[in-house]
Amino acid sequence: MTEVGDHDPISEASAWSAFCERLDRAGQEVLANAPDDAFDRAEGLRYVGRVARYALDSFVERSDPATSQVTEGLPKLGGDNPDYLYASAPLSADHEYRLTGNLGDARYVGIGSYNGDVGTDEGLTLCGYLASTDLTTDDAGNFEIQLSARKQAGNWIALAPETTQLMTRQTLLDRRKQQRATFRIECTDDTGAPEPLNPVRYRQQLDRAGRYVEGAIGQFLAWSRNFAATPNEVRVLDPELASGAQGDPSTHYYGGYYELGEGEALVVELQPPSCDYWNLQLCNHWLESLDYEHHSIHINDQTAVSDDDGRVRAIVCERNPGRPNWLDPAGHRRGGMFLRWVGTPDPMDPVCRVLRLEEL
Repeated sequence: MTEVGDHDPISEASAWSAFCERLDRAGQEVLANAPDDAFDRAEGLRYVGRVARYALDSFVERSDPATSQVTEGLPKLGGDNPDYLYASAPLSADHEYRLTGNLGDARYVGIGSYNGDVGTDEGLTLCGYLASTDLTTDDAGNFEIQLSARKQAGNWIALAPETTQLMTRQTLLDRRKQQRATFRIECTDDTGAPEPLNPVRYRQQLDRAGRYVEGAIGQFLAWSRNFAATPNEVRVLDPELASGAQGDPSTHYYGGYYELGEGEALVVELQPPSCDYWNLQLCNHWLESLDYEHHSIHINDQTAVSDDDGRVRAIVCERNPGRPNWLDPAGHRRGGMFLRWVGTPDPMDPVCRVLRLEEL
């Protein structure tokens, strides 16, 4: 039986117009919050397009939890980590799932069920989580995890009534050489073949996609404004900001902003604690990670060079100063920074100072 409004062309037209209006508002908000620089404005509008592409793919094309598939990749958003490979899949507590795969060469794998999303009133909220350190595997690294509302023996991730998605993150310190972890999800219910497109459902999907674009961009603009208010510092991420994007529960997050004039360098001094992993990275003003395929925009516990006293001194400047731990801003005068300490009870606050290049 069709629902009221299924064949009303005005309903579809209104849904599409509302989606486009949200994209336009997001673009206008980006322009209103852009530095007075054509380069930053152009990157901001490209950012809106990237987030919109992801939203349509996630909330329209592959949004059915009954035919869930794990898809690699998230948009460059909110300080995405160059050392992490992200993946996601739709979930619903109305179903039960089996997640199988192999850990590959990943240093660390985190698998969680979440509800909400960035940019929404409830934010992205963790429901259940399983780390590779707590995961039972065979000798080859193969695993099987049950995902369901009812508790199960062995590897199990809880689904809450409001759960909407699976998210995985794996730490790969050398993507070119390391074998990535693999994931395959299947719904263990007998759901049958997917139904044809439902017009009412499609309008709901468009609405969610549009709200995601506008909400996610608005949320991370608030982060960028917060960081830029105290340039050339890296501080513990404000709990109010962090509450809207719950990620890995074992990670301590820091945020900052670099803004350098001609011939200036920012030195970020770290005393790494005993931890499972850490990294420091550069982003643009919109908190997209910079081009880590072609530029050295981050360091981690494997690539950083320590001084005799165990300290790491990272240098952000426009050209290679001939010293270790250079972070290349890849043509950017300003942008966000993120620092992560993973698996430590003793996160260390960095010390930052601006010098002239010749003072290095």
